[in-house]
Amino acid sequence: MDKSMVCQMEMSTIPKKPVAWEIPRMDKTLFRERLRERLDAKNISPHRLSAMIGAGQTYVRDLLDPDKGGIPRSNYLLAMATALDCSADYLAGDAETAEPVQSEVGVRDLVPGFNNRPRPEQPGIPLVGTGDCASLQFAAEDGTLVDIERSSFDPDHTVRMITRPPALTGAKDIYAIYFQGESMMPRFEPGEVALVDPTRPPRPGDYVLVQLNNGSEDDVCSVLVKRLVSANSKAVTLHQFNPDVTFKVERTRVARLHRIMPQTDLLFG
Repeated sequence: MDKSMVCQMEMSTIPKKPVAWEIPRMDKTLFRERLRERLDAKNISPHRLSAMIGAGQTYVRDLLDPDKGGIPRSNYLLAMATALDCSADYLAGDAETAEPVQSEVGVRDLVPGFNNRPRPEQPGIPLVGTGDCASLQFAAEDGTLVDIERSSFDPDHTVRMITRPPALTGAKDIYAIYFQGESMMPRFEPGEVALVDPTRPPRPGDYVLVQLNNGSEDDVCSVLVKRLVSANSKAVTLHQFNPDVTFKVERTRVARLHRIMPQTDLLFG
């Protein structure tokens, strides 16, 4: 037999080491223990972690349930590890410590003159002014008027510039806001910062910032931060968590409808 064929046969039989989260025999009990440990350490609820990684609302809660939990998909495992400030190997049971492993020798040590190379500076992201504001009344699905929490909004006032995440290098027109009020808890806590992308059209299920006008002009007078249910030429339907209500805003009141960026966009672009 040709030696080259023998070599090819031998090479083809070399077993490929599976990735930890693709191993069906992964210790699910250990995974659940470590996931719960990191949630407690970072003071993050399962519901909030699910939202941070772009999964369904009950995804993490189901992983923690011995009767429902399985092995997480690789992209979700990596996203959870990033959000929980640990390594994916630790969650999967292949590392003893939670800290991500970092090489002691970096590019700066290996490439001569690396430290002297100029780095292109990325512009910061403006954090625009928001504040508490009196509620507005809108029509709920049953036609009754309900009080809806809103915030004041001053796009011309920059509170400060915040650091641009690497995944958003080159992204244009991004701006940031402070969340005000408690109408969208526990998804958004008062004082949290969110990044808003006005260039990508929002879809149903996205969280949005709705810039409201006074009914006759395009000047923005206040904003709503809610979850988008639907939108058409006549109205935008939104969902608020506290109190739990779905309501409509006439399209003539909407100056702009901007998408709030999920955690996955900030991590992976």
